[in-house]
Amino acid sequence: MSAPKRPGIPAVTASPASPRGNEAESAAGLSPACGTGPEADQPQARTAPLQDDHDSPWKEALEIFFPQALELLVPNLHAELDRTAAPVFLDKELQAIALPGSKKGRRFVDKLAQVRLRGGVEAWLLIHVEVERRLRDRQALRLFAWRMHEYRYRIQARIMRQRGLALPPPVYSLGILLDNPGVGDHLVHTDEHHGQGVRFTFPVVELEGWRGRWDELESRAPGNPFAVVVMAQLQANRYRDKRMRLGPKFELVRSLRHYGYTPTTAGQIYRLIEWMITLPRDLEPEYLQAVNALSEEHKMTYVTLIEREGIKRGRVEGIKEGLTQGLTQGQADLLLRQIRRRFGAVDEAIDRRIRSARARDLETWSLNFVDAATLEDVFRG
Repeated sequence: MSAPKRPGIPAVTASPASPRGNEAESAAGLSPACGTGPEADQPQARTAPLQDDHDSPWKEALEIFFPQALELLVPNLHAELDRTAAPVFLDKELQAIALPGSKKGRRFVDKLAQVRLRGGVEAWLLIHVEVERRLRDRQALRLFAWRMHEYRYRIQARIMRQRGLALPPPVYSLGILLDNPGVGDHLVHTDEHHGQGVRFTFPVVELEGWRGRWDELESRAPGNPFAVVVMAQLQANRYRDKRMRLGPKFELVRSLRHYGYTPTTAGQIYRLIEWMITLPRDLEPEYLQAVNALSEEHKMTYVTLIEREGIKRGRVEGIKEGLTQGLTQGQADLLLRQIRRRFGAVDEAIDRRIRSARARDLETWSLNFVDAATLEDVFRG
């Protein structure tokens, strides 16, 4: 069943979330304001792109969906893990060995996880995500490879000192490049001189390489939510002009209903999409209206967290804009609709209590509603 038409986000038969080219998008009937049409592949012809924040969502995505990320991006490594042992993230350890000047003029994500391999062997996995920097030339690639080698050495040396080990522990390094096509599936650091040398090879995942495998991402999404994270990043890469993103972003959100996620997982994925595919402020009301309409179309058990995240986002932006009063009324209306759909009609006292509540209370009750078994559970705390 296709979604009802909304201003700027019409119902489609060919999803504009799919980056297959302009033919499919023209058939979808979307206007350029929705992120399709001839200008979609030429964002430089429009207003200058605004900077996205991709480091924060990638940090969260790797922690929430760590096994799923490895299963999708490095299946051979994933197969070696003992999946009964949860990874332990060592952010403080990584900060202690940070290379001098590593934060200047660059944006990236480093995650260090202690994992257990099959057979009970402990190992450490270093994941480095290049967020907003293309490795354009040979020197940049050599420097990147050297830094990965240096980090690996420092991690091993620190663990050996801490644990009194005679030999270095296994450390696996992985580079993830968000927008750097053409690098290949691995990089090599070499340092050889007068018969002495070091050679360090590590795998690299070029995310843009998944663009031609969009169908595979969609087919794997029901069993692996990290596939949606990759789709969101690919759409953010493609539509650098944020005014082109409305349609693709909504279609990606709308596709979530097909994947069978739990409400918690759906909410986590929705939040990551919000982070990765940002819109100009003047398009936000139209987008939120479409999301609310989508929520009303489908079962509340699925869309509750999507609505909740919309409320939280709207509340923060409303405060910044001095629109707290109107936003609070919108929160109250939405919460009442949720309650009536799950628990039936409410009496005048409940209606009055919700409509006169503070924004903080409304947000608490909206969060409670996610797991509430009775109407009384909504108002706990």
